[in-house]
Amino acid sequence: MKIQSLLTILLILFSFQARSQTEANPNIVILLVDDSGLMDFGSFGGEARTPNIDQLANQGMMFTNFHASPVCSPSRAMLITGTDSHLTGVANLPEMLPSGYENEPGYGGVLNNRVQTIATRLKEIGYNTYVSGKWHLGHDENTLPPARGFDRSFILGASGADNYEAKGYLPMKPTAQWYADGKKIDLPEDFYSSKDYIEQTIGFHELEQNQEAPFFSFISFQAIHAPIQAPKRFVEPYLDVYKEGWDVLRHKRFKKAKEMGIIPATAEINAMFPQFKKWDELTQKEKDSYATDMAVTAGMLEAMDYYVGKYIQYLKEKGLYDNTIFVVTSDNGPDGGDFKGSAIMKKWQENHGYHADIKRAGEKGYFGAVGPEFALALASPFSFFKYYTGEGGVRTPLIISGKNIPSGQQTNSFCFITDLVPTILELVGKEPRSNKLYAPITGKSLLPHMKDLIKPVYDESEGVGLEVANSSAYYKGDFKIVKNNIPLGDNKWYLYNLKSDPGETKDLAKALPEKFNELKNDYDEYAKSVGVIEMEEGYSAEGEVGRKSMIKILSNNAVYILGLFVFIIALFWFWRRRRNFNGTTN
Repeated sequence: MKIQSLLTILLILFSFQARSQTEANPNIVILLVDDSGLMDFGSFGGEARTPNIDQLANQGMMFTNFHASPVCSPSRAMLITGTDSHLTGVANLPEMLPSGYENEPGYGGVLNNRVQTIATRLKEIGYNTYVSGKWHLGHDENTLPPARGFDRSFILGASGADNYEAKGYLPMKPTAQWYADGKKIDLPEDFYSSKDYIEQTIGFHELEQNQEAPFFSFISFQAIHAPIQAPKRFVEPYLDVYKEGWDVLRHKRFKKAKEMGIIPATAEINAMFPQFKKWDELTQKEKDSYATDMAVTAGMLEAMDYYVGKYIQYLKEKGLYDNTIFVVTSDNGPDGGDFKGSAIMKKWQENHGYHADIKRAGEKGYFGAVGPEFALALASPFSFFKYYTGEGGVRTPLIISGKNIPSGQQTNSFCFITDLVPTILELVGKEPRSNKLYAPITGKSLLPHMKDLIKPVYDESEGVGLEVANSSAYYKGDFKIVKNNIPLGDNKWYLYNLKSDPGETKDLAKALPEKFNELKNDYDEYAKSVGVIEMEEGYSAEGEVGRKSMIKILSNNAVYILGLFVFIIALFWFWRRRRNFNGTTN
């Protein structure tokens, strides 16, 4: 009897301790925006109205020197593992990878079994784990969310898709597939990506049996990835905002960045690429088209923020908000893909049910795209954009807000996307490095810096390497070496002092050869340690996507092309025969 009583007491104590630990652990929400530059949110100086995200920024910390990969999947892999993308198996996008590389270590394009996700780590200490939105880290039984630590999931398996219906956005990806809890599903009739990702997440909460446990929500938006689409009511306020063109927008954001202290007052802006279109040389129809697509872009951001507000309101109503930490960031800089510049691409879009009617801008079927010129303007005050390791391609916004997070703070200390997992793990009291048998977590916790802004995240002796699709960079102290791939880059290494020259306008390689060689040697060591593989000469990320899309178009139209070829041969044969006949009779 005494033993039974003792066991009862121990069970009560254990239950109380477990309940106390559960109550002490904060909920974690990651909101991941797609293709958003550093200054797109209102709180970072952008034109779009994002009051809910802005409130999180005002109540928490804004990071203006945070870096991701220049493309989506490597960033997502690093975001949820804390490990360098090459070690996760997602060194590049499958869509951008040349044939023959997919079997190389680190280049499979899906999460490998060498890494654990933050969801798996949090489940170990009793968290409910949810994911909704774009996944693009694999879509088989070993790589879909249920196998990677998520209890509930509603995800897009592809790199991008239409925001209203289940169809792709590229000739090489004409279809798109969504999955719920690892099973293929059809989309509801009234689907809109930002709306449904939030509604699905709320649904996970509502159906959760263990309501007492803390939760981790990863919401990965399609906003603002092409095709740019948003309901009309969100687009209309911005129809006149961008009519002055990309040069004006670039300099407005550059000026704003100085006013906000994001860049020093003495910083200079980089020149537009000479091959880019000039706004003043466009026809009025072209200007209207570009300005309208930018209006849809801002509207898409506002729509996303509106639904974020719905989720925040839900958490408040359920008494969950005050114990929640929010992380808001983007996977890379603005997308400069020329989705409308090719006659073949336009024809494919038309055949696939897309249109470019600005009177129906943003609505179902509309294919909006920023284009390279406006992408560079959105990336201002920095150089380059998505696909490149210039600062415009990799410097993205970061907000951390919520329980026990310092409020009203802005920091310009360098940090990297792999730092988020160790930060979250430290916030919940779990040792970041305790992942034996798995690839190492390569990031650092941001908490020491958040508690004391005088302490940098990385000291002068610590560097961070980055490589995707033959574009590379290495950061150390105030300096950065960078190599941007073709077509806009030249595959040469440059050295910049980002503290004084964040726009990367003054190459210091010749002036500071020792510093250049130091960082280059550091990069070479990094590349060797993670298994970087150089692509073949002439490779470009955009070019590979274009090549695969063209192959897809040709294969889908093989019968028509063969018929046309036979017709031309027959016509030629008939012409020769007639010519020979006429020659004989004469």
